[in-house]
Amino acid sequence: MDFYHNVIGLPIISDQTNDNFASLKCGNSLLRFRKLSNDVGAIVANNLSTGNFDFCLESSDSVANIINNFKQHNISIELGPVTKHGAKGKMTSVYVRDPDGNLVEISSYN
Repeated sequence: MDFYHNVIGLPIISDQTNDNFASLKCGNSLLRFRKLSNDVGAIVANNLSTGNFDFCLESSDSVANIINNFKQHNISIELGPVTKHGAKGKMTSVYVRDPDGNLVEISSYN
């Protein structure tokens, strides 16, 4: 949660965060981070594990600022900047890994 809140900049939704999970606002979506156990009996993925996700987050920030932010937080860049084609057309992406090993693509259409 620290990575997504302090490095990526997603705000914590405090009334949807407790000892079992944390919720962060991501644009018009919600990211929910759970413990590997399902002690609360919630509906969750069939096989809870860490480091097996890869996803893309769109940023309105410039790629230069995105890269500088990762450098300031000592986050290694896996790949990028690279030009890709996203849902809205041509974009520039930077890839990093979160502390659990998930591959996170940050893209900008700027």
